[in-house]
Amino acid sequence: MNLAKLSIQRPVFIACTVILIVVVGIVSFGKLGVENFPDMSIPTISINVTYPGAAPNEIETLVAKPIEDELSTISGLKKLRSICNEGSAVIVAEFTSETVISYAEQQIRDKVAFAKKKLPAELEEPVIKRLDPADQPIISISLQSELADNEFYDFVSETIKQRLISISNVGSVDIVGGRKKEIWVELDRNRLKSRNLSASQVSQKIAAGGANIPAGKIRGEQSDLSFRTINEYRSFDEIRNVPISFMNNEIPIQLSDVGRVVEASEEVTSLAYWNGKPALFLLVYKQSGANSVQVAEAVKKKVTDLQKEFPNVTFDYYNDSSKVVKDNVWDVEESIYIGIVLTIIVVLFFLGSVRSTLITGLALPTSLLGSFILMKLAGFTINQMTLLAMSLAVGLLIDDAIVVRENIHRHKEMGKDSKQAALDGTKEVTLAVLATTFAILAVFGPIAFIDGVIGQILRPFGLTVCFALLISLYDALTIAPMMSAYFGGEHNPKEPGRIEKILSVPLRTFDKFQDKLTNLYVKTLEVSTKRPLFVLSVAVLIFVSSIFISKTLKSEFIPTQDLGQFTVTFELPPGASVEATKELNKKVSELLRSKKEVFLTAGYVKQNKIDIYVELVSSKQRKLNTPQFKEYIRKELIPYSYAKPIVKNYDAIGGGQRSFSFVITGNDAEKVESYSKLVFEKIKLMPDLTDPDISLREGAPEFKIVPKGEQIVKLGVNPQSLGKELRTIVEGDTQAVFRENNLEYDIRVRMLEDQRNIEKNFHQVVVPNINGYMVPLSFVSAGISTTGPATIQRQNRNRSVEISADTNPNGRGSGYTMAELQRILKEELPMPDGLKVSYSGQTENLESTGKNMAIALGLGVVFIYLVLASLYESFIIPISILVVIPLAMTGAFWGLFLTGKSMDIFANIGMILLFGLATKNSILLIDFAKDLQNTGVDTRTALIEAGRARLRPILMTSIALIAGMLPVAIGLNEASKQRTSMGVTVIGGLISSTILTLYVIPAVYQYITRFIDSMNKKKK
Repeated sequence: MNLAKLSIQRPVFIACTVILIVVVGIVSFGKLGVENFPDMSIPTISINVTYPGAAPNEIETLVAKPIEDELSTISGLKKLRSICNEGSAVIVAEFTSETVISYAEQQIRDKVAFAKKKLPAELEEPVIKRLDPADQPIISISLQSELADNEFYDFVSETIKQRLISISNVGSVDIVGGRKKEIWVELDRNRLKSRNLSASQVSQKIAAGGANIPAGKIRGEQSDLSFRTINEYRSFDEIRNVPISFMNNEIPIQLSDVGRVVEASEEVTSLAYWNGKPALFLLVYKQSGANSVQVAEAVKKKVTDLQKEFPNVTFDYYNDSSKVVKDNVWDVEESIYIGIVLTIIVVLFFLGSVRSTLITGLALPTSLLGSFILMKLAGFTINQMTLLAMSLAVGLLIDDAIVVRENIHRHKEMGKDSKQAALDGTKEVTLAVLATTFAILAVFGPIAFIDGVIGQILRPFGLTVCFALLISLYDALTIAPMMSAYFGGEHNPKEPGRIEKILSVPLRTFDKFQDKLTNLYVKTLEVSTKRPLFVLSVAVLIFVSSIFISKTLKSEFIPTQDLGQFTVTFELPPGASVEATKELNKKVSELLRSKKEVFLTAGYVKQNKIDIYVELVSSKQRKLNTPQFKEYIRKELIPYSYAKPIVKNYDAIGGGQRSFSFVITGNDAEKVESYSKLVFEKIKLMPDLTDPDISLREGAPEFKIVPKGEQIVKLGVNPQSLGKELRTIVEGDTQAVFRENNLEYDIRVRMLEDQRNIEKNFHQVVVPNINGYMVPLSFVSAGISTTGPATIQRQNRNRSVEISADTNPNGRGSGYTMAELQRILKEELPMPDGLKVSYSGQTENLESTGKNMAIALGLGVVFIYLVLASLYESFIIPISILVVIPLAMTGAFWGLFLTGKSMDIFANIGMILLFGLATKNSILLIDFAKDLQNTGVDTRTALIEAGRARLRPILMTSIALIAGMLPVAIGLNEASKQRTSMGVTVIGGLISSTILTLYVIPAVYQYITRFIDSMNKKKK
């Protein structure tokens, strides 16, 4: 079907299709969700298990190992990691990308349920959830008040939190910081001894007496009657009066006889600080698939209403992801708008006609709106990657229309009327337009088949480019010829239009420049076509030099961030008190807030660890960028080096990943630890890394109670009862609850504070035997003061140690540090038998990115070759076109080198785009020369004439593409700075490929035609 002929014969039909695309595109755009990242379904599931009071060793033995043993049998499991801390364990199961996440989650739930019979009874219910990058807080709210801690916590939990949860599309709200009220039953050891009672016995009696028990019901002729006993505790006196024992007494022993009941607070688990002052944080999560920006705006509106309703509570925001989303979206939109304007200016100057410019520029809104329709059908959202695809596509979308319109313009210059010029001009370049478009589609098509996280990030990007290109192809072959035929006007250089008259001087000057440039190019081409071997030799030298340059480029997964936010962490030695940690947090927060560059700080304190989120003022209000300020803060924190300060990038996706990390695993825990320490000492000496850290921690002080085998049997003490009694003494037992004002609070039963230290009171502690008599603990066990690991890490059911760091912005990148690590492991510290090293986090992603990108680029080249071979019905001619790819890589490498950019994920995306773009100019040149050859013109003359005729469209498309990419390469604000490597890659590659194409491709084509001619002669 001749689409150009159809469009000229039926202009109303074509106009209706355009209107339909525009209208449906606008509607689709309004219905697209807005997110920061594409929807990623990562087959990773975490299991959080809490066992209060247990040491990491017990957590590993009693919790992690039994669960790991069950999970290891699930099919599709790729990696199993466990982190055992004091009182808790986090087990992360990572599956292969082919695994269906819903299947994996159900398998995890089934296996954990099966493992419960092997786990301690005191274990809290395991929390199982998917690790979804989209499942991060969309906004965090700080609340401050003069209310008492317990009262404020209840108010926030029961009032503010419930109001926020009721907002449409809010999934959940978590509270961080604060302490909930708790009822403490504090027992006196001496009173218990005198009555031959144990702490665990008292706890059991309290639990038994505080529950409502349904007694059943009887059925009557008219109605049923239910019976239930009401035993729940409603006052402190009811707890005090609980009977503990009647044995050997006529009067019952009550709780008040052996202890006291007081109102208190839960033990400190986490504290929150807003700009150094105590606060409560509410982390708001959205429902899956909901629009982040809309949900965040709804939350802000609700908070404004709550502020008016509760003036005594101060509300503040931090870590507002909707702001990040809007900044990124606006940045890319801004790049698109600027790119469109620059592209249209380029077309105006080259064609010298406002009408031609408008006809060509119509491809932009049509293609962009049309792509929204296909994005909606594909289930995509408006995010960084899809908008980035559109910003890259701005120059591409107008390319086909430029080629068609320029050729129609050329046919008008021959004296043809508008309709004939439109028909002949479009027909002449249809094959070239199809070839260039399909070549780019062939590059981006394979991206859809990349596995893993990288594939899920790049898939929307690649397909969005394909969507926009398909619409632009339709525009070039239908709308452009139709508009040229009816609205293009007759070619009359003597009568310029009104706008052309205003711009006559610059347009005429540029037109003369074009003529001189064309003449100069033709003259130099006449010389170069006589010496094709010399031209090819120069091209090879240039390419080889770029290969050496590429070896010096930094290689990393994500470029250095300049987002105006980062995190500072501290860790005091194991066993440090909460008060000591709070004091350090106060000093550091004051230090940070004293800097004029700091806008706010939001800190978390948990036992001996501090995590402070720092947000800087706008980049316009400070002289230092984020990496520079982070380096300044590192120096300021040197006096606190005893607390292991780490200044690292804020992790928007979650998981705490750092730029460089690897794990050493093995069966022998001592061997793993000793070897890891040696490697860590080497890592600390690497200048390309900052704030290196190792997961090994100094031993936490602990007191082991070791039963005496013979004595424990003789005295009839059950080891399990012994452990339960000691747990009740120290940690406390919370089997019972107290209800007040429809709220439920735990009742914690344990010893008085000065009687909980078993080490100090070892010879005074007594435990029950199987007959209920109290036996001194020192008779049946020995106490040993020692140290135990503060945290234990495991990977694939082996002990593991993780070493991590951030890359130095002025260093040589993660790629170099990976190579240096391999050198150290091979030459300086050969790995002992039984140990293994594997990358993790961003380093693992960088490694897989390189492999996946190589596959994508390889497939892209193969697909381009197949497309060109199909279109030209030749297996040899496409080679002359594909030669341009290394020429494009040359410019890309030099561009990155001269601008100091790294070879990161965005540069890789730019390289893939470049593979498709670079072939466009070669196709235009070779296609025209081939047509001339078919008319009997010799190869050299055909190439010279092709250069003369195709120089203008080649320069137009290349400069239009460069103009479209210029905003991306510059990086107009903080949000876009990390994507500049993509723009630099594309622009550098376009410059080198355009210039070299004009000379190298004719030289290669000469040899190709000689080879074809010799083959044809042999056949004859």
